[in-house]
Amino acid sequence: MIDRIRHDIQQRREQLLAEAEKLRGALAALDPRERPASPPARATDGSGPTRTRSPTPATARRRNAPGATKSKVLAALGNSGAMTAGEVATATGLVRGTVSTTLSNCVKSGEVLKAERGYRLPERDAAADPKASAAEAAKPAAAHPRRRSRGA
Repeated sequence: MIDRIRHDIQQRREQLLAEAEKLRGALAALDPRERPASPPARATDGSGPTRTRSPTPATARRRNAPGATKSKVLAALGNSGAMTAGEVATATGLVRGTVSTTLSNCVKSGEVLKAERGYRLPERDAAADPKASAAEAAKPAAAHPRRRSRGA
């Protein structure tokens, strides 16, 4: 019984892989800028079903559209409270290093604030109230250990 189920699953898997390959070809035909990715290399150790190896890192990752990374990071922070770079990376599916760099840049621009643990979006009321924003900017340098005064 188990062998029959295993055989059915393998047969269905092969059908799905063939269908996926047809779809890749159709997508490549629709967008001439896209180079058709070479099919993944097949490997077998002779003891079991055929396995598909992962593509090389150069072909595995695609570049996001300009601003897409920042949008994903800000959306993740907007959906919950404070999050670490690792938590944002997990929530968005982005690489942790990319998320960390994006968060650092957003902190510098004031779009994101450092939290006790991680990062958070500024309070909505403060963003809507210019007096509150001015009060935040006027806080002493001790509240912002990385901020340097412009006169120094």
